[in-house]
Amino acid sequence: MMGVKISEKNLQEVIAETDEDGSGELEFEEFVELAAKFLIEEDEEALKEELREAFRIYDKGGDGYITTDTLREILRELDNRLTEEDLDGIIEEVDEDGSGTLDFDEFMEMMSG
Repeated sequence: MMGVKISEKNLQEVIAETDEDGSGELEFEEFVELAAKFLIEEDEEALKEELREAFRIYDKGGDGYITTDTLREILRELDNRLTEEDLDGIIEEVDEDGSGTLDFDEFMEMMSG
């Protein structure tokens, strides 16, 4: 289903969950609802992979972290209208432990909102 391998049993479970009128078949509206769920999951996974690749580019040491100085540069590239106060506020918010570094999860949370 949409590039996802699924067993017959799991397929029947998905249909049962989506088959709102209990007909045993998916009407067009039910199918659209089901397809939208898969597309959202695929979009989220694609975004995560794009962010992971961006993180790797900025993680010059390959140690799984970027510094808050590097983050400051990234944010300036994304929006050159950010003031130093804006940047300080963003960094303070995402670097919760004050370590001066961000791991991928912190980076992803910040970039994906």
